[in-house]
Amino acid sequence: MECVLRERAFEGETHIVTGAAQGIGNCVAQVLAAHGAQLVLVDLDPGRLAEAAQEIKTAGGLEPIAAAANVAEEVDVQRAVGIALEATGCINGVVNVAGITRDARIPKKSYEDFKAVMAVHLYGTFLFTREVAAQHWHLLFKKNDNQPLADGVNRFIVNFSSVSARNGNIGQIDYTAAKGAIEAVTRTTAREFASYRARVNAIAPGPVNTPMLEKIGTEGIQAMGRATLVGRIAEPVDIANTVCAIADPKLFGYTSGQVFAANGGMYMA
Repeated sequence: MECVLRERAFEGETHIVTGAAQGIGNCVAQVLAAHGAQLVLVDLDPGRLAEAAQEIKTAGGLEPIAAAANVAEEVDVQRAVGIALEATGCINGVVNVAGITRDARIPKKSYEDFKAVMAVHLYGTFLFTREVAAQHWHLLFKKNDNQPLADGVNRFIVNFSSVSARNGNIGQIDYTAAKGAIEAVTRTTAREFASYRARVNAIAPGPVNTPMLEKIGTEGIQAMGRATLVGRIAEPVDIANTVCAIADPKLFGYTSGQVFAANGGMYMA
């Protein structure tokens, strides 16, 4: 994976990436690893997680730590964060990518599907945010006599919203509701975590060329590309590189509580 920042920009740092076994999450993990980060890969499928870890190791990155977990289950998330801390002693960043879709128009949307989509996106984001603070960052704050941390350590969270949080999307009331909520969660977390000197931002991609988009078909994907100003949908690496930049304190060390639109100009707020 090609470096987009200075070499070894994240050396000595531990980053958790959820949804890391495939798609955008997998690409985010690869890009962060290429810049020297120790990755903790989180996903539901242990087999695919092991493959993703091996891929990063083969590419020359540090051997990732695999933590199979359902991001919507509290105990799983607590265990995953504990594994990261036990292995490395420090968590610098969290990228909450994990997501699912269960598309259906409102009259046909089952409550079970609605809850499942909300749980993975919104509850998963909340749980990892809470646990990294509860198990690590807040303890450092307490040890510092409840004073803002001034140790110069890079701490960040990057959450995943979507262009559909602003634009709406037919058949995805659960997905768009979760993404809109994640933007609100991002702003609140940025305020609460300021004392940890943790920067909390979100990225809101447009359509990305992942397996999740395949059911739309070639014509649908081409139409989405024409709706952007750059004339194409995003590749996972486009989004991963943006996350990498946001995570870098030398580039975005003065930025928190923001939502970065990475949609090719499809929607301009």
